[in-house]
Amino acid sequence: MPLEMFNIWRIFIFVLVYLTALPGFSVGLRNVNVRIPAAVKRGDNALLICNYDIENETLYTVKWYRGRREFYRYTPKENPAWKIFTKTNEIDVETTKSNASHVLLRNVPTSISGKFACEVSADAPTFDTSIVTADMEVVELPTQRPIITGIHSRYRLGDIVNGNCSSDYSKPAANLTWWINDIQVPPNYLRIYDIQRHLAENLESAVLELNFVVTVHHFIKGRLKLKCSARIHDIYAQESEKMIEEDRPRILASGRSPDMNMYPFDQPGDVDEHNELFLTRKNAASSASRMNWNLMHTLVNWLR
Repeated sequence: MPLEMFNIWRIFIFVLVYLTALPGFSVGLRNVNVRIPAAVKRGDNALLICNYDIENETLYTVKWYRGRREFYRYTPKENPAWKIFTKTNEIDVETTKSNASHVLLRNVPTSISGKFACEVSADAPTFDTSIVTADMEVVELPTQRPIITGIHSRYRLGDIVNGNCSSDYSKPAANLTWWINDIQVPPNYLRIYDIQRHLAENLESAVLELNFVVTVHHFIKGRLKLKCSARIHDIYAQESEKMIEEDRPRILASGRSPDMNMYPFDQPGDVDEHNELFLTRKNAASSASRMNWNLMHTLVNWLR
């Protein structure tokens, strides 16, 4: 009789394993997924959530990993149900707010950035197990806005605008974007420099160069707005602006520009020799004509 029961049990397990392997067939653990923040500010708390549907089976255990190292386990049949496996103080679990689906990490440091995983296992007889992973980055935010350098306050048409936007040190370096009149600039206007690293504090800074020739469509009512924005995931966004005025030549009442360099023929002492000779000849011819007219007028009066 015991042998018969054992054979029946083996057949049951075989059929169950076979059925669970069929496409679209599920009788136990399924729909395992995690909600892990992509980024969190250093020193803040981070809530990790593991959702699953175990249907008619019994939960055996839920395990959390950072990389390959387990740091939290929840086993409902044990007392207490939770266990902590942290060999250092890098991961600080708030056990009073952690359970079979939630884990709360306190005062997170940048050193724990990386891949986190939740492993869910059903109890006997199936012991179905599923593991899901996601990345979380702990961010050291910049302490100030991005800095714009090299940009003048006035430009003329045809001038070259060349300047840099630099982000303050952070971890990771901020993503920088240049804008002209609130329109993102095309890639051919840009030059991306290598990330600058502060090794002592393990921080990074980004630099993005802007270079373009000023044309008439850049100015709106004589003004051009440059903006540089810095972003880190969805937890940091800052920007800096620079207003530029169009530098136009000033026109006097006479219609002549005060900039003598633009009118070289108006320079004192800069007289064309041929023009001077023409004026001399013209004046001499005028004088001779007036003399002939006076002689003729005198002759007519004498004949009378």
